[in-house]
Amino acid sequence: MTAFGLEHWERANRELIAKLLTEFGYEEIIPLSGAVSVELPGATLTGRATRRALGWWRVDPSSLELAGGGALPDAVDVFTAVLLAAGAEAATVAGAVSELSSTLLTDARQLATARPAAELVDLEPVLVEAELTGHPWIVANKGRVGFGADDLLAYPPEARADVRLLWLAASPAVADAVGLDHPAVVREQVGDAAFEALLAGAQLGGLDPSTCVFVPVHPWQWAHRIQSLHAGQLARGELVFLGEGPARYRPQLAIRTMTDLDDPARRYLKLPLSILNTSVYRGLPRERTLAAPALTSWLSSVVAGDAFLQESGLILLGEVAGVSVAHPTYASLPGVPYQYTELLGAIWREPIQPYLRDGEQAVSLAALLHVDPSGGSFAAELVSRSGLSPAEWVARLHAAVLPPLLHVLYKYGAMFSPHGQNCMIVHRDGVPTRLVVKDFVDDLAICSESIPEHADLPPDVRAALADVILDGKTLRKYLQNGLLICVYRYLAEICADVLGLPEADFWASARAVLVSYQDRFRGELADRYTLFDLESPTFPKLCLNRLRLFERGYADDPERPVISALGTVPNPLAPTFTPE
Repeated sequence: MTAFGLEHWERANRELIAKLLTEFGYEEIIPLSGAVSVELPGATLTGRATRRALGWWRVDPSSLELAGGGALPDAVDVFTAVLLAAGAEAATVAGAVSELSSTLLTDARQLATARPAAELVDLEPVLVEAELTGHPWIVANKGRVGFGADDLLAYPPEARADVRLLWLAASPAVADAVGLDHPAVVREQVGDAAFEALLAGAQLGGLDPSTCVFVPVHPWQWAHRIQSLHAGQLARGELVFLGEGPARYRPQLAIRTMTDLDDPARRYLKLPLSILNTSVYRGLPRERTLAAPALTSWLSSVVAGDAFLQESGLILLGEVAGVSVAHPTYASLPGVPYQYTELLGAIWREPIQPYLRDGEQAVSLAALLHVDPSGGSFAAELVSRSGLSPAEWVARLHAAVLPPLLHVLYKYGAMFSPHGQNCMIVHRDGVPTRLVVKDFVDDLAICSESIPEHADLPPDVRAALADVILDGKTLRKYLQNGLLICVYRYLAEICADVLGLPEADFWASARAVLVSYQDRFRGELADRYTLFDLESPTFPKLCLNRLRLFERGYADDPERPVISALGTVPNPLAPTFTPE
């Protein structure tokens, strides 16, 4: 067990209470204003909150106290009281308390082992991600339903623990492999010696090593899902267990995506991990897995053939190969919950290292939101290293991030979900230079409106995107909520509080990049500016916490949940935007 003291526990509780009040206020679960007052059983919780530019309130953890004195209750008690008062069902609250407890335990451990932000800037991206505290918007952001206490010390990024992957050989009768040459991909992943061992193990197990499919498996998935649910295929020799591979892996923020710690330039491996975390089970949808290389090919051809995207330096970490094994029973069960159709497979994703030029480094956008327990800011460290003023640095950031996203949306009617986990920023001596998009196969969507740029969309790509062909008003939400709310909302706050750059200036700088882009392409894409209107006075407010707590609960549904909206957000990119 990673030790932490009472002071860490009390601070983690205090900060999590402040976060839950902040985000519940944003999602209109509770009323919130500058003077915080929350009724609890037998007590009143009070505090102060600061109004932020988009009309939300940030609760100050240090201000929280009980009227009349006394120790603050644990966060789970505040959480329970607030949810029950708001009308949440008891069964949902019970499940949510479990998720919050897991989050709180991990938060306390992280406080006890935190490193100064200044020490993180030169680390490999996966090692930086081990120090981050998780999704800034979702309150129970490290719920990880399915993990036991030992798992929390072994498999999440903040555990800083090596993970050894297991390997199976699969008969081509039960497994599909797509994309780049499968034996070559596996050999490149594990090295010559380990690959020869895989071939020998497959042959000993009765499979033809020249035709079988090799499947990496997360050890938790093997122990908790594969051994029992695929026992028949293992008994019949359709699947052959080959043992543990030699490489040491570390999980990225996306806990199911693994980086080879000893050779980070090897492809990342994305594996099913059937735990429930931040809204969904973290499996691998079979259709998307098998479509990943075709989606990558289409997107890569778009980027390679577009002069502006080449100019912007946009990097797509392609998902170039995949394997999938369908469960023999669940695959044909009508209405089966989606978690049971995403059990066994893998995606090979390109690593960032080969794309970096001399002197460049890359880090997830999520790292820009990191503030260590002493108040040290990762973003502030980059600003200091860059030698730029905060205003100049923010302008460079917007110039790197926004134009390629705007171009993909306006010209190609497509959008990723550009939140902090799915995107990286490349920088040179702290100066932002280029945007990196990863995990686009899971989060890519295209518009339903007919545009010429979709004429050459391969049928298999269109089929894979069938459930995310969205009208223009819906498609734009990916950028608005994924980037503006999930990343920039918090970064603008840090820039104001740590760097002294007013939020109004942060948003004005982003608006200037939008206007500059639109002016450049107005003759060609003006109709798209209307179709994908990013300048409306407001846009719908997606509510990530409400999804679990008031909409879906813990129902085992056949489809992944779709986040709904409640209320609106003042649009910081609108010409009429006035910070509140």
